[in-house]
Amino acid sequence: MTALMTSDMPGTTQEAYERLAAALLAELKASNGFIAHAGRPGRGRLPGDRAVGVRGRPLCLVFVVPSMPPGATPPSITFRPIAKIVTRD
Repeated sequence: MTALMTSDMPGTTQEAYERLAAALLAELKASNGFIAHAGRPGRGRLPGDRAVGVRGRPLCLVFVVPSMPPGATPPSITFRPIAKIVTRD
């Protein structure tokens, strides 16, 4: 099942997100089930970063969580099923 995954990472700086993304995005893109990824800095009441992905399986749990530094706050992850995806050919 394809899902929209939202991962809020409280307290994560833009620099920390960029390091994590640099280390993991090539592996995520090559993995079975990867469709898309987007990330942005948190704002307002949600300091930290937010990553959003469209995936055929929960890759965040497989790649991101085990790669986080010791003592880092685990991300708050939400999965929502997607019925249809439209992409540019």
